[in-house]
Amino acid sequence: MKQAWLLRPYPNNVRRLEEFRRNKLVAIGWPELGDLSGKPREEIKSLLQGEPYRLSGTRLGSSYATVDIFVNRMQKDDLLLVPDGEDIFFAQVESGYCFESAQAAAGYPHQRRVAWLQSVARSDLSMDLRMSLKAQRTSVELTKHLAEIEALARGEENPVKDAQKTIAVSYPLRRDFTVRFEVPEDLTKTEAARLSSFFAGLYFEGE
Repeated sequence: MKQAWLLRPYPNNVRRLEEFRRNKLVAIGWPELGDLSGKPREEIKSLLQGEPYRLSGTRLGSSYATVDIFVNRMQKDDLLLVPDGEDIFFAQVESGYCFESAQAAAGYPHQRRVAWLQSVARSDLSMDLRMSLKAQRTSVELTKHLAEIEALARGEENPVKDAQKTIAVSYPLRRDFTVRFEVPEDLTKTEAARLSSFFAGLYFEGE
């Protein structure tokens, strides 16, 4: 069965999206683990507990879950959602896991070949899918959103429709005058900055 995954394009905390798209690949970090071909989840966990990473607690749990997804759970034809700020890119997995030793020094030797598909704005996603992207791990399963992801990845209309939810905002501009307006419930920081810029230029006489 086809699956869908979130994958953040920051192996070893370095943004690699342009390289990934140019070279038709995706990758994760942890270069010191070596080739993980055929290694099960528990062995990956043990390796991350050892040198040089020495992970424990929540960092260990998050790391070995991500590595296990990339090495063992992803399959050919699965779909990937790759977020980059307010842009969302989609790709389809075209290969199994491989270890490219030549990229170990660069920090992303654990790789898969992909075909890059469409891209959309984050605001084009349903609220439910956007909430799923708040997970702090490098990779998580998004198969419950497969229908939506597949449609957007193919350039089709989003089959999941959200009713626009708004929040009423009031601001006491003067003692005898209050400004009232509505903003989207999911107002972004970028949109808030644009709104602030609009109000900054909204006056009708010199000071």
